[in-house]
Amino acid sequence: MKFRTLLAIGIFTALISCQTTKNSEFLFLNAKQLNSLGIELNANGVFYKNFNPNWKESHEKYSCLGFYSSNNDYLKTFHYAETDTLKPSNGNDSLLFQKELSHNDFYPLIIGNTQGQQSLDNKTLPLDMKLLPVAICMSETKLSNRNDTLIVWFKSTAALKKALPKDIKMEDYLKTRPVKK
Repeated sequence: MKFRTLLAIGIFTALISCQTTKNSEFLFLNAKQLNSLGIELNANGVFYKNFNPNWKESHEKYSCLGFYSSNNDYLKTFHYAETDTLKPSNGNDSLLFQKELSHNDFYPLIIGNTQGQQSLDNKTLPLDMKLLPVAICMSETKLSNRNDTLIVWFKSTAALKKALPKDIKMEDYLKTRPVKK
């Protein structure tokens, strides 16, 4: 009986932590909706691997960005050229490197959490640049010890707007980059 009560409390807490309204500070998407942005949620964590076709025009140093978040790694990011040979150092690296590249012109410029801590931060961005903060509820991955929420700040493009669900207006969620205090 105690186990069932604890399990129910845990599930309820996880659900509440990821429930939001339209007025939320971040855009919360489910696993299927995140997939249209190139973000895959599975039993091993969150995985993202993208080749930016406009990387030179965007003045990016690298053409590709990949990241994952798992039980063992809070967040691990990789910037690399399309011609680079990546060598995995663990199983999650292998899972990421095997993932097919998306080819979106929208890509994360900042990755962090709901408290404003950032693991990937493009400090050269203009302070007034509008980004789309997309929330990823780690509880949807079914990882045993991850119930936190990651925030991925995407560069706003017409392709990103098209990739979002039809009932979501990207303009309602655009924000300037978070500034560390």
